[in-house]
Amino acid sequence: MSRSYTYFYFDLKLKSPSETALETGLDRYAEDTYMAAEFFNQRFQGIKKITILEVEGIAVRLMLVYERSTPEKVTAKELTVFSRYLYNERGWDKFTKEPTKLFIPTKIVPMEWHEAHFTITADFERDPDDELIQRYPSLWPDWADFGFEPEDDVVVSCEEDDDLSSYEEELSDEQLIAVLNSILATQNMGSHKAKEAKKSVIKQIKKLITPWAIYG
Repeated sequence: MSRSYTYFYFDLKLKSPSETALETGLDRYAEDTYMAAEFFNQRFQGIKKITILEVEGIAVRLMLVYERSTPEKVTAKELTVFSRYLYNERGWDKFTKEPTKLFIPTKIVPMEWHEAHFTITADFERDPDDELIQRYPSLWPDWADFGFEPEDDVVVSCEEDDDLSSYEEELSDEQLIAVLNSILATQNMGSHKAKEAKKSVIKQIKKLITPWAIYG
């Protein structure tokens, strides 16, 4: 895995949605965003790339990955070419009341590789075998396969008596904090099932630690 890769989750929404956008939503125009992502990735090949995660309502969710150096400050301006393509080439000017301006970011979350990979495969349930990916390869980026090519045959055991008692001991305090921060930061991301699962975990953790917060 290249150590130079850096990952950012973006939640975008239309800055000034038109009546058309509010009435129809962007869902049915998801394929436009795939085209825009392919154009963007070709334009910045070897530098940065994006992967569309979801188009819903007036929101677009995506992953931005830098393959070389990362700007000191990551903002939505990094996606200008993507936005302009939608506006100029796919007719998305009909979705905004403010000329030449489409999106504003509502969330930008830096991620480690494993968090980005989990976001694509679990939160948004992306299947690399989906035939849509044959037309739009950016929907399953090359970095999503990092670390998943075993050198030898791997034996997987799912026996009911497998010992998991040491799992808690293997998780360091630093790792625990990182996992909790990740769950909190991404609790509103992904499928309905993923969101509910994370909110349930947060609720359980709060229930466990509230007495310590109150009584010390």
